[in-house]
Amino acid sequence: MKKEIPKALRKTFKAMWDEKFGPSEILDDSESVRKSFLAKDGGAGSTKVPTQISYEKWDCTALFQATIHAKSFANSTGQTLHDLYLRSLGLPLGSFHSSVVSPRGDPEETRALAIDQLRRLRNSLAHLADDEMDKVTFDQNIQRTKEAFQVLGISTEVIEKRGKLPETDFPTSQTSKLKFERNMLAIGVALLR
Repeated sequence: MKKEIPKALRKTFKAMWDEKFGPSEILDDSESVRKSFLAKDGGAGSTKVPTQISYEKWDCTALFQATIHAKSFANSTGQTLHDLYLRSLGLPLGSFHSSVVSPRGDPEETRALAIDQLRRLRNSLAHLADDEMDKVTFDQNIQRTKEAFQVLGISTEVIEKRGKLPETDFPTSQTSKLKFERNMLAIGVALLR
């Protein structure tokens, strides 16, 4: 999922840009369009988005800034998607949205909820203490990712395939097995001395 989230966010950023500024200014990742984004977002020093590099190289943090926190996508009073739809929810760290669909049927709120759900998922994955999670949490994260991708219009095929893989196919299981085998070998060598 870690690799799929930034891909989805880039597609979402492009869709948001093209919706709001196209067809006169389609996001083509040129320096001029990135400079336009920077200008719309208040100029140098006002955004954490690295507009000097291709948006294909932006990490998740930059993509969250470029979507839910961007002035480019703010309403006429300057409220960002985060200001409008997320701040008032006050969700605690480590929690998730119960739904990524706007209760009022507002498509912008739905988009903000889905992006924020991906942010929360990414943060939970980035802060795993030992790179392991139980099956229930894994399944919940797969479902949360699929729901967010669906409302953002992103294919869920890769996520669905990943959700169907047996535990033995995951690097954490392989890593744990290798660590166990390495420890057993070390114990065996120590006993032979």
